[in-house]
Amino acid sequence: MERLLLITENRYARLFLVGLFFLALQTTIFNDMRPFGVCIQVMVLLAASAGVARGSETGAIAGFMIGLLYDMVLSTPLGLCAAVFAFVGYLSGFAQSFVHDSTWWTRMILASGASAIGMIILPFAFTLTGATGVLNAHVLVVALVVALFNAVFSIPVERICRWALIEPVGNR
Repeated sequence: MERLLLITENRYARLFLVGLFFLALQTTIFNDMRPFGVCIQVMVLLAASAGVARGSETGAIAGFMIGLLYDMVLSTPLGLCAAVFAFVGYLSGFAQSFVHDSTWWTRMILASGASAIGMIILPFAFTLTGATGVLNAHVLVVALVVALFNAVFSIPVERICRWALIEPVGNR
């Protein structure tokens, strides 16, 4: 029983479980929801929210974990989404460090902007690995729709990330 408590006290173990839940949402509900022909990306929202919630270093680690989870169900090269999502998590945490008094709308804008940048970088990364036909003008529509959706849901997801990535209190 004590070993189970040690696992639940690890913040990355909690993030892994939250990531599995978001992966289930991504591959079931949000895979079929396609406003304007765009698949909503909640995994990139989770990576960006982790960076906003806990800073650039934790955001990069969390983004890598979340991207690796997503890579496991995609048929793309393993680690590609992990690298892009790590950048998204780092970018959102780095941008958050420049905000003096963080409000709900600044965190929303940062998560939304980092998500949009991630959705623009992802087709470039796919092209570098040999994929064809993914880099076109539709990328801008994808980035805009994903940014708008992620702006709406960024505050609750950031609170989930803040809980999952809470610093260990210490010895009891």
